[in-house]
Amino acid sequence: MDTTLNACHHLNMARSPLLSILIPVVLVWLMVLPYASQSAVLDDLNLPELGAGGGAPTSLNQEHALGQRFLRAVRAQTPNFDDPLLNDYLEHQIYRLASYSDLEDFRLYIVMINNPTINAFAAPGGILGIHHGLFLTATSVHEFSAILAHELAHLSQRHFARGLEDSRKAGVISIAGLLAGAIIAAYGGGEAGIAAMTTSQGLMQAQRLSYSRTRESEADRVGINTLTRAGLDPRAMAYMFEHLDRATRTDGDQIPEFLRTHPVTRNRITDAYNQTESITKRQWPLDLEFQMMRARAIALSTSNPRESTPLLTSRQGTDDVLNIATDYLSVLLMTAAGDLDKARALLSRLRADMPLNIPLHLAEVDLYLRAKQLDSANALIDEALLINPGNYPLMIKKADIMIAMDRPEIASQLLTEATEAKPFNDAAWYQLAEARGLSGDIIGVHQARAEYFLLNGDLERAEKQLSYAQPLARQNFQLSERIRNRLDEIRDLIDQVSR
Repeated sequence: MDTTLNACHHLNMARSPLLSILIPVVLVWLMVLPYASQSAVLDDLNLPELGAGGGAPTSLNQEHALGQRFLRAVRAQTPNFDDPLLNDYLEHQIYRLASYSDLEDFRLYIVMINNPTINAFAAPGGILGIHHGLFLTATSVHEFSAILAHELAHLSQRHFARGLEDSRKAGVISIAGLLAGAIIAAYGGGEAGIAAMTTSQGLMQAQRLSYSRTRESEADRVGINTLTRAGLDPRAMAYMFEHLDRATRTDGDQIPEFLRTHPVTRNRITDAYNQTESITKRQWPLDLEFQMMRARAIALSTSNPRESTPLLTSRQGTDDVLNIATDYLSVLLMTAAGDLDKARALLSRLRADMPLNIPLHLAEVDLYLRAKQLDSANALIDEALLINPGNYPLMIKKADIMIAMDRPEIASQLLTEATEAKPFNDAAWYQLAEARGLSGDIIGVHQARAEYFLLNGDLERAEKQLSYAQPLARQNFQLSERIRNRLDEIRDLIDQVSR
């Protein structure tokens, strides 16, 4: 399986057609219902109760339960950006920042959406959605991390719960807003969805496209503190805002998506600078790992690699790090275009200087795969795994190679380990279903497909898959019990949604 420059998997079983039709209908229907009718709808849909009507605060567990509903809606309606290397980097960077943040609940669920615009959103229950365009727009790890720190601040300050309490105090909670927010988020509306969830009916028209200015400013302030504690440039928040503000003035109507949901004013930029005024300015070296991930995102977003001009720039100037990242970008583009000899010559020079660099290691593996040299690719990936046991992107690539070499049993073992390590990665479950099918493990196919459908919000198809598996597992008591228990859990979820 050649996964070079192919980050977004388009799956026939990814989205429920019924869900695609129902979401816009439900949105319009709910927005015109009177409040009393909305309350009845809430009872029918059995959304988690978010605190008592008298004002009991929303708990973290309540937010988590609601967040899981939203997460399934997002996955059902948006294409994921499924490059294992970029997703692994994003996850590590978010958890690194989270360790320096004010978060109390570290149950985080990260989704990278296949969208070249810059946007990010935080939803209740630790949901973080990032457009892959953030890699394309940020020119340093500091700017990249500034957006992540801002979103983590929305979570740590529990802006969803606080907005809900404000709505209660105003005397009205918009059930339509709660549901519309999930729907808007599912279609990539990000913070607009959260704003719709957190504003009362009387305020919705004025506030539904953004958090209140107070909470945006708070997220900036808390995010800047996170950057400082993490040893990153605290001024990066202001730099990023300025860059986006300039893009707005330069591009006219083409307002960056992030600004549609996080309006940037001159006062906001000034406040971000003022917060860091007492911190001594310093020169920050470019981070090689981020610049290589940025190069990879550019390559994966390129529709015609043969006609692309590999060039990386930074607002911090040009140095050796950018040269290395640009060469890496050239290797990826040349490989995708089929210029394998040129790619191999350039890559050999890079590998000579950095023999342990995982992105370069994977680039050489992809060269061998493109040349149909499977034995060489397999030997090289084994070498990398010996040095980096358990590395997720390497394990996924090894599984790809095993499938290409007609050894699906080994691929199944690797992908089982991968799904155990990252059970919320739907792409790994999809690939595991494929590997199990090739190895003749029919029960395993149904189990993996069920998990995939569950993650993507298609509960009925998840139930069907386990219903198919259950009679096939009758001769294996332990396996049969695992399937029965999982089937009961899925049916409970279906009941919660349908009651």
